[in-house]
Amino acid sequence: MKAFKSIVGSSESIHDLSPRVASYKEVKERRNRKTTGIIGKIVVFALLLIYAVCLMLPFYVLFVTSITPYQELMGSMSFIWWPEEVTWDAFIPFISTDNILADDIGIPILHGFFNTLWSTLLTTIVSLFVSGLAAYSYSKIRFRGKEALFMFQLATMMIPMATMTVPSLIWYETLGWTHSWFPIIIPGLFGGATTVFFLRSYMASVPNETLEAAKIDGLGSFRIFLKIVLPQTIPAFIAQFIFAFVGGYNNYMGPLLYLSDNPQNYTLQLVVTELRTFYNQPGQVCASCLIALIPLIIVYIIFQRFFIEGISVGGGKE
Repeated sequence: MKAFKSIVGSSESIHDLSPRVASYKEVKERRNRKTTGIIGKIVVFALLLIYAVCLMLPFYVLFVTSITPYQELMGSMSFIWWPEEVTWDAFIPFISTDNILADDIGIPILHGFFNTLWSTLLTTIVSLFVSGLAAYSYSKIRFRGKEALFMFQLATMMIPMATMTVPSLIWYETLGWTHSWFPIIIPGLFGGATTVFFLRSYMASVPNETLEAAKIDGLGSFRIFLKIVLPQTIPAFIAQFIFAFVGGYNNYMGPLLYLSDNPQNYTLQLVVTELRTFYNQPGQVCASCLIALIPLIIVYIIFQRFFIEGISVGGGKE
């Protein structure tokens, strides 16, 4: 009888300890998960830090080279992490008002910048508006053959643009558009397939009930786009504006093919290329590249919030 009681008592003590053992295991597993999470965050942070350093290193090289005296650059056999004497002489030809570059290569850098600015802004703004209308039609208007037409437009995105260089040159030569701004501006006024695809995904989030109510109130499709759809998709338009502006701003092949015969039509990229061949000093070449980057940095800083919002929200549609 005593042995039976002892066995029963031992079993009860085991049952009493089991919650403690379970809680201990839960605490241990929680600690392991927390440790694993911390290690994972450290690894991700380290990888992102390495990526950021690799990404910013070329800009650092440009900046250090532009502020290093020419004699120090030529006299050093290794990379200069920071110059012994900082000089800003490399920037003087580009920011002075005495038109030094106009005397040297036939056009000042500011003239090339304004050529790039007006042509890029014109094509970007018109292209965004046209692409928005096409995306609105694909996402909210019913018509026969809509899906087939949209798939055909997406198929054009698979064609490498480099393969169209020679046919485009022959076509523009036939039209008599070479040596003018027409090949640079006019094709960009009809929108882009990538922009239409992105905006269509974003516009799909606009409630159809809102559009139906607007139709009942007497609004047509164009006014619905202007007053309802467009205001709700501003972040997506700004994100695409940045992409299109950067692409047009960095366009080099088009101006080289159609505008290189007249220095007055030089864009900023052509001017910077001329500088590389005219100046023998690497500091001035790097300074010109940094000055060319300033407008892009300003645009990104101004529209950064809308850009991130447009990418994050638009990427989650459909």
